[in-house]
Amino acid sequence: MSKVIEWSDLPRDLLDYIANGLFSKVELVRFRSICKTWRSSVVTKKKRFPNHINRNRRRRLSSYDSKRCILSPAALCRVIISSRPDKGWLIKTKGIYGVSSKSKLLSPLSRNSINSPSGKTLDLLEFTVSEIHQSYDVQYYEHGSNSVTSYKFPRVVLVRDLVFVVNCNMQIWWCNSSEINKPWARIVDEEVENFSDILLHKGHLYALDWKGAIWWISLSELNIYQYGPSTPLEYYEVDYCKERKLVEYCGDLCIVHRFCKIFTEKRVKVERTTGFKVYKMDVENVKWVEVKSLGDKALVMATDSCFSVLAREYYGCLENSIYFIDKVGIINDVEVFKLGDGSITKMADSSSQSCFEMLIPSFV
Repeated sequence: MSKVIEWSDLPRDLLDYIANGLFSKVELVRFRSICKTWRSSVVTKKKRFPNHINRNRRRRLSSYDSKRCILSPAALCRVIISSRPDKGWLIKTKGIYGVSSKSKLLSPLSRNSINSPSGKTLDLLEFTVSEIHQSYDVQYYEHGSNSVTSYKFPRVVLVRDLVFVVNCNMQIWWCNSSEINKPWARIVDEEVENFSDILLHKGHLYALDWKGAIWWISLSELNIYQYGPSTPLEYYEVDYCKERKLVEYCGDLCIVHRFCKIFTEKRVKVERTTGFKVYKMDVENVKWVEVKSLGDKALVMATDSCFSVLAREYYGCLENSIYFIDKVGIINDVEVFKLGDGSITKMADSSSQSCFEMLIPSFV
């Protein structure tokens, strides 16, 4: 009885926050069925997921490189069978919200479309969908047609109405989605020009330069300031650091280094990922320290975002590992790097499908 009173006495602001975090109308109905207080706090006809609509709506942006462009959002979600909530799958959907006939199911580590061979749909009465991460892409209209093409920016971040991108030239540009007649502007500092990533972390926008130093971007001034020292620059005889990415891990801002090597196969040079290193800021000593273990978590290195998941919440997900892809455009080219022994397993290897089960939902 005490638990019923405790749940029904939650502050209205908290109930509103929970309701705005729901993914579908079915989940809203479940929310309202908890008790009278919860039902009266959220009126279905008047409250239509303002946070989701704002984050997940396509926006027309200022022209970039003389091309009309739009902001294309995608939601990364955890899907569970409602009667068995302990394990789930990781999916990416592109649409307003919910998984419906108007939404597209995408490969979680890329934006490649996944088509169900049998035309199956996701029954939200049987499954529960929870949004865990948001990603964005900037696309432009092809000349003389209505089709759109991605700029393939390494990272796109939305902060209220402001859109920030790291372009292919490692430059940071921004525009205001509510003022489409104003041109894009570049954020630059005299000390640094090349950036590899940007990330919104606890309400603050951070940038990572090519040398591994963290910078802070003032959202009010739209200027950039150095925030922390560079991560260790490690070089090997054969391997080299191809990219550096920002990720939020256990509430901390971390940096992931990706190492690659050039191989020769049938007289053709092929680049492959050989490993990763993760660094965390030691605030007390103001220096970066290597994270030797991710514990019970795994990192997902998608083409448009980087985030962590709790491994035990997903089918087959390996803890203390990093999921990534080497070849963008090939759906089953997912690989997993184990921090424990430094080994890499490929999804294409038929003997290793179990550790990629979280990326292969049963309803597809």
